[in-house]
Amino acid sequence: MSKVDMIRGLYAYNEWANDHVLEAASRLPEDEFARKQGASFESVEGNLAHIVGAQIVWLQRWTGGSNPKSVLEYQKMRGLAAIREAFDQSHQDLRAFVGSLSDERSEHVLAYRDSAGNPHERVMWQLMAHVANHGTHHRAETAMAMGAMGKPMRELDYVFFEIERDAKDG
Repeated sequence: MSKVDMIRGLYAYNEWANDHVLEAASRLPEDEFARKQGASFESVEGNLAHIVGAQIVWLQRWTGGSNPKSVLEYQKMRGLAAIREAFDQSHQDLRAFVGSLSDERSEHVLAYRDSAGNPHERVMWQLMAHVANHGTHHRAETAMAMGAMGKPMRELDYVFFEIERDAKDG
């Protein structure tokens, strides 16, 4: 399996997992959705806004070389409808980017500035793996917050994604 194939699998998983978290979050009353639970971005709402904001900003870096808005700006997004709409657009844009990714492009060294303005250079496939892993981290926090409210989510382990994908294909 090539790095590009692995990245494509990670991004299919990322979308699958995000969709499951959004579906679980849609069952929360608005006050629970926004309730501070001690997660990195305080609430289910805050964590989801951060996850989608990071996806948007990183894709902007990969395609345009900059991020016109910082992740911090996207984290201010509120309301499930706005967050879901941002995820829908982000997933569509990521599918197109990942679908067009070549082996050569995956090895490209990208110079970028983080949201604090610090310069960095990394290989594209490493940055792409980072974003998928970053989402996993914050989805886990979101699952813990929902569990603390007595609203546990389904399992989101990668293997369950592959089992479901095999069942669809098989």
